[in-house]
Amino acid sequence: MKDFFKSFGFKVLAAIALVLVGVMIYAASTGGMATIPSMISGAILTPLQSAASAVSDGLNSFAGMFGSSTELQKQIDELQAELNDYRNKQVELDALREQNEWLKEYLNIIEQDNDYQFADARVIAIDPADKYNNFTISAGTLSGISVNDPVITPEGLVGVVYETGLNYSKVRSILDPETQVSATVSRTRNNGVTGGTLSLAQEGKLKLGFLSRDGGAEAGDMVITSGMGGIYPAGLLIGEIEEVLPESDGMTLYGVVKPYADLSRLSQVLVITEFSGQGEAVE
Repeated sequence: MKDFFKSFGFKVLAAIALVLVGVMIYAASTGGMATIPSMISGAILTPLQSAASAVSDGLNSFAGMFGSSTELQKQIDELQAELNDYRNKQVELDALREQNEWLKEYLNIIEQDNDYQFADARVIAIDPADKYNNFTISAGTLSGISVNDPVITPEGLVGVVYETGLNYSKVRSILDPETQVSATVSRTRNNGVTGGTLSLAQEGKLKLGFLSRDGGAEAGDMVITSGMGGIYPAGLLIGEIEEVLPESDGMTLYGVVKPYADLSRLSQVLVITEFSGQGEAVE
């Protein structure tokens, strides 16, 4: 019992009792006993009403913040949409710029080689498992392309067509051992035949074999197509000799050639569908 009188609950009840007694004394002295219930009601309900009002104001404030957050998110979404649109337009602009540069180079090649007939194409597939950078292009027989047609870029020869479809062609690169091109050293007119090896292909290079020991070929010399065999027209750029080494037989030399075109980054090419002397063996 003693603990009860010391408890917080007892103190609250005592405080309420004192308030009620005070109210009754005040009402009796002023003749307003009839207003006691309303006074008690006011004394009790007013703090509750204040608390309810505070809660209501808080909820309204929260709702306002939520509304502001929704509006902010809407603005963010709109800005993101504008940014995405800008990025798409930038991609289109870059593509048009690249195409414009390509067309300039394309026209330059046509002007230099009036007897060539071309078909232009995009590189649409490269097998990542292929060790020689062979690839597929977006034009085929409908564009006049045939097997054994040379494939070039403005930088030089990159390969030869070995399979065709109506709207695609497969190209074997000059790094592939199966692609053998009759070539010559531009400065010395020393003739040889290009061919790839796996080790050289991994470095993006190829081999120019069967060079005579007294031919004078050396590092820095340009290698071009000789025109022999009738598959490749004469004078197409191939690459530059980096070093000249003796063949295993000790009788001839070979040159390690770095192609002028970067075969790992091809995007557009030209296929020579017709040229003067095509199919003829040029001696």
